[in-house]
Amino acid sequence: MIKVFFLKKSLVFTLLLYSCTLVLAQSTNYTTSTDIIANPERGLQKYSITSSDYATTTDYNNLSVATLNNWKTSTDKVTVVYRYFLLDAFLNSDINATFLENIQGDFDNVRNAGLKIIVRFSYSNSQGTTAQQPTKSQILTHISQLSPILNTNKDVIFSVQAGFIGTWGEWYYTNSTEFGTDGNISEIQWANRKEIIDAMLAAIPIEIPIQVRYAGIKTKMYSTTQLTEQTAYQNTPNARIGFYNDAFLNDYGDQGTYSVSSQCENPVGAIDYSYIANETKYLPMTGETNGLNTCDNGFRTSGANALNELNLTNWTTINRDYYTPFWTQVINSGHYNDIVKNIGYRFVLNSSTITTNTSDFDLTIDLSNVGYARHFKERNVYLILKNTITDEITTALIDTDIRTWESSVSITQNFNLGLTGTFQLYLWLPDKETNLAMNPDYSIQFANTNIWETETGYNSLLQTITLDSTLSVDDILNNNHFSIYPNPSSDFITLKLKESKEVRIQIFDIYGQLIEEVSIFDDYTLDVSNLENGVYFIRFKNKLFAHKFIKQ
Repeated sequence: MIKVFFLKKSLVFTLLLYSCTLVLAQSTNYTTSTDIIANPERGLQKYSITSSDYATTTDYNNLSVATLNNWKTSTDKVTVVYRYFLLDAFLNSDINATFLENIQGDFDNVRNAGLKIIVRFSYSNSQGTTAQQPTKSQILTHISQLSPILNTNKDVIFSVQAGFIGTWGEWYYTNSTEFGTDGNISEIQWANRKEIIDAMLAAIPIEIPIQVRYAGIKTKMYSTTQLTEQTAYQNTPNARIGFYNDAFLNDYGDQGTYSVSSQCENPVGAIDYSYIANETKYLPMTGETNGLNTCDNGFRTSGANALNELNLTNWTTINRDYYTPFWTQVINSGHYNDIVKNIGYRFVLNSSTITTNTSDFDLTIDLSNVGYARHFKERNVYLILKNTITDEITTALIDTDIRTWESSVSITQNFNLGLTGTFQLYLWLPDKETNLAMNPDYSIQFANTNIWETETGYNSLLQTITLDSTLSVDDILNNNHFSIYPNPSSDFITLKLKESKEVRIQIFDIYGQLIEEVSIFDDYTLDVSNLENGVYFIRFKNKLFAHKFIKQ
């Protein structure tokens, strides 16, 4: 074996000669960026509320595309807007057509600006002696009315908060015999409350999390069993219900978010606190501060402790517009930029290594998530190969789940795509929704310098490889006789034989069930559009080795 090292800048090439097989390994390291990045579904959120004319005048008080764009391009790089839909006009009636049309207008404007929206519906924006919401039956009717518009616009909805009950929709001050009030809730009243959440779960797409105001809502209704890697991301109430905290760092356990025995008891480490810290590894945590905590000389609302607790409970977004004295204190203490950069996820590329063997190659990516939270929504990760002569793009799915990216992550995968030419390599993390996938505003940017392509939403790996799919005797011996491309595919794949003869192949699903058996010769195009999305295996009949392909 001969090793030859060429060192130039940060790129290292290693030439390995094994008999007649040429193996080229190349690595690059990346520089971390300190910039605040306008990444989707994380960061500071901006507050907005509908006015009384929203129910009577079309296009009145709608979110402005210009305003949304200004938030996104500001130094804070806001990509999430909180929208408080005030339904006080409908305490005794169904929601009218004008209000529903205006909701659609807001969703359209959010989409046009490239943001996402947190939604809450409430009937009262201030405490009073009258009922703070309609009857249960009227609320259930409203949820049914809202379901179509929420389903139609699931692409831009970050989450739907469990409002509907109580002042501000926070499930506390209700003045209601149906729901209980001020923390005095009977079993029957809890059952009535659960009907509201159950209706929301049924009416809202499973891709959209529901958020509740305090830990006891979820534990009372759906047990205290905590989520795990195995039970998260399922279509179950426990896996779909996250949290919002509208009294972050305040007294009385963030004013009801956590159960405490006294005004100044620090909830950190308490049962409810640990419960939410676990659940929000898999679900969003959002909200705001609403006052300066005077306990412990203001320690909990200090900038340094804010960073600590945002991290402990995995915060995804926080309201920048409230509470102003808190934000002034954070700015004065020098902690503001750290919060803006790191709230939610923040992915950093550390290095990548490519080992090529003429026609196929192994890619290893080392990265870190230095943010306070994981990414809570499913999102594909693709390797993009761009032909340096023709600019033709080839896309290959990387076998990883970004919802599990926490601290340090290493991914290694082999790619045998049947390509010939020289290619620039990129990582692409588009939105899962088809109509947003090609919009770079919804793609994830890594926190590195000189890798982001604004026009495409691609992250350059700063790596170029040359591939040659020309067949040789070594190819036949080393590559199991055939290759599959494109892989993954949604409609057709080509099976390319490494020698010219007719063979019989079999297709199996991931459970080992035979799906199809066909005879092929040379290059054969196979229609896989009728297969369900997932992993499949192709092998020569009566042979043990198999090639994996992904239908998507």
